[in-house]
Amino acid sequence: MQLIHCGGSLSCYCQKMFLLLKTGSVAYWVLVTQKMRVIAGAFKGRRLAAPKGSRIVRPTTDRVKESVFSILREQVIDADFLDLCAGTGSIGIEALSRGVKHATFLERDPRCIRVIEQNLRTCGLSAEPHTRCLGTGQEPTAKAYLLRRDAVKGISYLQKQAVVFRIIYFDPPYSKSPEGSTELYTTCLTLLADNALLSPDGTLLVEHAKRSIMPDEIGSLTRNRIASYSDTIVSFYRRNETWKF
Repeated sequence: MQLIHCGGSLSCYCQKMFLLLKTGSVAYWVLVTQKMRVIAGAFKGRRLAAPKGSRIVRPTTDRVKESVFSILREQVIDADFLDLCAGTGSIGIEALSRGVKHATFLERDPRCIRVIEQNLRTCGLSAEPHTRCLGTGQEPTAKAYLLRRDAVKGISYLQKQAVVFRIIYFDPPYSKSPEGSTELYTTCLTLLADNALLSPDGTLLVEHAKRSIMPDEIGSLTRNRIASYSDTIVSFYRRNETWKF
């Protein structure tokens, strides 16, 4: 078995370190935790992990998380929360730590799915497959639900399940193009504007690069707040008067 260190500094616990294990003709990445933590609430201080792979996960920084949840404040209490393009699950776990009723983690990458499960275990939680259907009239019993789908298919699936969220956090991987492609953002915002996934009094938060321009209004959604953090922007959307439910 061969171990290869692939990048990062070994100077302290917050390094980015990834090992490639090779056994015969089989090679696979092994995760070593980089600096990421739960900031506040029941799981404050728990260190979270992040994966290495073809899709480079860009975890939301502590500064952004702290600011966003300070803005949301009591909105999170007993809310249903959707972590859309969940990555490491850091945002959804922060929401659970701060008092949301249920969190659904939607992610397509199997490596990220494993990391989300690992991070939930770190906080003493476990994720159930997202098989709940509110049409049955049964109240969900788990704190965390995991749905392996891409963003577009996941939104469509959840719509069919008649699930409603008070808070949706949408944070897809940033585009590598200089102009910052917004195709996925536009597609998902259009879907969310046209369906009832976001509650009438809910908040949709969209994290994106500063170079990626988001619309001020799209369908039933209006951007009512912009929070800027260096190269990162979080756009806040609410339902407008065109929304009928």
